[in-house]
Amino acid sequence: MKTKSIRMPDELMSAIEMVEKEEKVEEATAIRKLLMIGYETYVANMYRFGKLSLAETSRLIGLTQIETLELLLEKGVKGNLDTGDVMYSLERFVKKR
Repeated sequence: MKTKSIRMPDELMSAIEMVEKEEKVEEATAIRKLLMIGYETYVANMYRFGKLSLAETSRLIGLTQIETLELLLEKGVKGNLDTGDVMYSLERFVKKR
């Protein structure tokens, strides 16, 4: 694990303190938790807008594809496929049979 030094605005310090008290954890743990939540949200949005596949999203956040789908649903991301994508996949599937 690496150590980084950064400047934190007062409102972020307040958020970190709130997580510390609520979760009963040390400051460093609260910071890591908030960073991970932010990173997962960032990656979920990339998936939502079609910039990442499900496999890429899973790899980036270190979860299985099923766990990733559950996380995406928790974050309100239902998927990044439109009707055309689904129809194209179904047509290819039918042709292979």
